[in-house]
Amino acid sequence: MTKMILRYGLTAALLIAALCAGVANAATPTNLKGLMYVGTLDHKLLILNERTGDIVGEIPLGGIPRTTVLSADQTKLHIVTTSMLVETVDLETRKVISSFPLSDGRSSPRMARGAGGRSFSGLGVDPAGRYLYATISLTVKEIDQYRTDPPQFVWIDLKEQKIAKAMPFPKGYDEGFGFAATYKVSPDGKLLYVFDDDIVVFELATMKQVDKISLARPEYPGASPYRLTASDDPNEEPGKVTTVFTAVDPIVHKETLGLGTIDLNTRKVDYRAIGPAFPMNGFILTPDHKLGYSLMINRTGANRESEWWVWDIEAAKVIKKVPVPPRISFRFGMSSDGKMIYLYGAGSTIEFFDAETLQSTKLLYLNKDTTTNLIVLAGK
Repeated sequence: MTKMILRYGLTAALLIAALCAGVANAATPTNLKGLMYVGTLDHKLLILNERTGDIVGEIPLGGIPRTTVLSADQTKLHIVTTSMLVETVDLETRKVISSFPLSDGRSSPRMARGAGGRSFSGLGVDPAGRYLYATISLTVKEIDQYRTDPPQFVWIDLKEQKIAKAMPFPKGYDEGFGFAATYKVSPDGKLLYVFDDDIVVFELATMKQVDKISLARPEYPGASPYRLTASDDPNEEPGKVTTVFTAVDPIVHKETLGLGTIDLNTRKVDYRAIGPAFPMNGFILTPDHKLGYSLMINRTGANRESEWWVWDIEAAKVIKKVPVPPRISFRFGMSSDGKMIYLYGAGSTIEFFDAETLQSTKLLYLNKDTTTNLIVLAGK
C-alpha cells in the first residue's frame, strides 16, 4: 500500500464520536437501552429517552460534572467534577454509589485542560473497573507559600477512594502528555495507549515505553502535525479504536480524508481513504459503520454557513448535503440505532434531527447549560 504521511487530525475525531462516550466491551443491559445521559451546570446528570427526546430522570451530583467515562460493562458512569470530586453513578439504580475528593486538604489537584481551558484532557478506565487513569498537577500549600509540582500520571483507586499511585512522566514528557492527549487501555489492562502527536504505548505497571506508532509529519512548510483522538464509539468492536483523520501524500501534498483503525491487542493501524479532505466540525458513523455524518462549516461571523454531509463509507463519497442553521459552538452525536442525530453544546438545548431526512424534529430546552459530552450506550 502506498505510504501516506499522516497529518493534522480532525478536532473531534470519530465521535459517537462527536463526543458521545461509551465502551462496547459488553452488551447494554436491557433496562438501559434507549437511554442517554448528559451533565448540566446545576450539579445534575440528566437521563433522556432516545425515542421521545424527553427527560425521564435526573441524578443529583456533588459538583458540576466535567469529564466522564463509562465502565467496561456500561452499567456505571465515572464523573470528575470541576472541583475534582470523583463520583460513580450506577446507571441501573440511578444513584451515586461512590463519591470522594482527590484533594487531601493540603494539596489541590487539577487535571490538565484542553485547548482554551474549556475541557479536561484524557481520562482512562481500567477494564477490570478498579482504577481511573489521569494526568494531575498538584498545588501544595506550604507554611509560607504555594508550590505547584510538575504533572504526574496517577492511578485513581475507585475501591480505596484515593490516588493510589502517582508517577513522574517518562523522559521526554517532563510537562506531561500533550494538552489534548487521550487514553485507551488494552483489553488485558496491561498497556496504556496515549493518543497524541504519535501513538505511544506504555506498560502501565511501570510507565515504561514499550512501543511508539510514529505518525510522520508532512515535510513542506506550514504543515501541522497529525493528531489522533481516541474517542469512544459505543458500537466499536472491543479492543479497537476507529477514528477519522487526514493523510497527505508525499508527492503532490494532496490531503485525503480517511478512517483509521487501531488494534489495541496487536498495535496494528489500518488506514482507508474515503474521499478528499474538507474542513469540518466532527464526524460520526452509524452503528454498522456504513454511513458517516459530518458538519461542514464555511465562512465566519454573520456569513457563517453550515451543512450536514452524509458519506457512503464503502463507496467513499458524499451522497447528500443539507443546510443546517449555524451555531457558534456545538457538539453532535448519534442515537444507538443510528436513526437520530443530536446537536447540542451551544447553550441549554438539544436539537433532534432525523438521520435520514436531516430535518429537525424536536428542540429540547433543558433550562441549564450542558457541561459534559452526551453519553449514548451501545444499542446491542
